[in-house]
Amino acid sequence: MPLSLTQTCSSGTLLMLLVSNLLLWEKVASAPMNVSEAGLSKVSLKDLFDNATALAENITELATEMRLEFFHDKFSSEIFNKIILDLSKKNKMAELVNSCHTLPIKTPDTTEEVRNTTIEGFLKLTLSILHAWKDPLKHLVAELSAMPEAPHVILSKAKAIEAQHKIFLEEIVRIVSKVNPAIKETEDPPVWSDLESLRAADEEIRFFALYLFSYCLRLDLRIVEFYVNILKCIFINGDICYVF
Repeated sequence: MPLSLTQTCSSGTLLMLLVSNLLLWEKVASAPMNVSEAGLSKVSLKDLFDNATALAENITELATEMRLEFFHDKFSSEIFNKIILDLSKKNKMAELVNSCHTLPIKTPDTTEEVRNTTIEGFLKLTLSILHAWKDPLKHLVAELSAMPEAPHVILSKAKAIEAQHKIFLEEIVRIVSKVNPAIKETEDPPVWSDLESLRAADEEIRFFALYLFSYCLRLDLRIVEFYVNILKCIFINGDICYVF
């Protein structure tokens, strides 16, 4: 029986469905695939997806907690709140997502685009987003460690996120190797170019880089969490998955 996703979204677009402190996007992709024809071991694949969804939830929670610490800790709270106030006054909040380094990763925006996206494409999106954060997370930990004034609570969250991200990516790679081993990891991820800003002597530049980093990281992890849950529904639950 073909697998599919059923949408109950009334809008013609899938942008701006996730909203938190700022702006979050959720997209979903669908394509028919017969699990039995793919020759999968349902039990082992279920274990992989159970681990992946748990990791996705945990790392997203860590990213949210780290962002909140930036807003509440005296190390960064004043300038973070000033940034968000300035962005709001200039009506730039919705445009902030365009500054994320993962923007070149083309995700489906409209309902039609979603319907035309294959499961292979959906898996590739998940891999691409996670790969795109591998190096930036290493640099974040290194730069926060080099800041004497950086609080332990923020640094510890950053280290935990980097460690969890590595495990999460490995788990997704295992899933992809089972459901579609033809998908390779050879494509270069989008370039993250904010390292100089993160190292800047100018406090405003440095903290805006941290602000943007924490915003984009949380956004992308929530998108990936959403994707992984949909993939789990398709491959493990089968039949029709209601996503909205």
